[in-house]
Amino acid sequence: MNRMMILSLFVALSAPALAQEPAKPPAKRTILQRTDVAASPAQETIFGTVDVVPGSGNGFHTHFGSEIGYVAQGRIRLEIQGQPSRELGPGESFLVTRGQVHRSVLLGDAPVKLINTWTVDKDKPLLTPAPN
Repeated sequence: MNRMMILSLFVALSAPALAQEPAKPPAKRTILQRTDVAASPAQETIFGTVDVVPGSGNGFHTHFGSEIGYVAQGRIRLEIQGQPSRELGPGESFLVTRGQVHRSVLLGDAPVKLINTWTVDKDKPLLTPAPN
């Protein structure tokens, strides 16, 4: 009886150590925007940030490709000619397609940080000012 009790106690204490670690949930991936891009002419994707402080900014301009942006900090008004303006804040994203004349305007006094990708024609300027 003593042997049986010791063996039962040993099995009870050893079982948790032999159990497998529970499966962990996968990392959360959030796709903010997805768009097809042309493979010809040769293109490159540029990933970077845009910092806009009060008193700075770009006038209306275009890109030789697509721009996808994510507002990390601050608020902007995205103006794309021919479309209604959009006010965007932290956590929101936008898409500007090839050749669309656009600009972003700082709203308020807080600086803005955008996290952007540009998929553009290689060997072309990233930004081309729009004619007046």
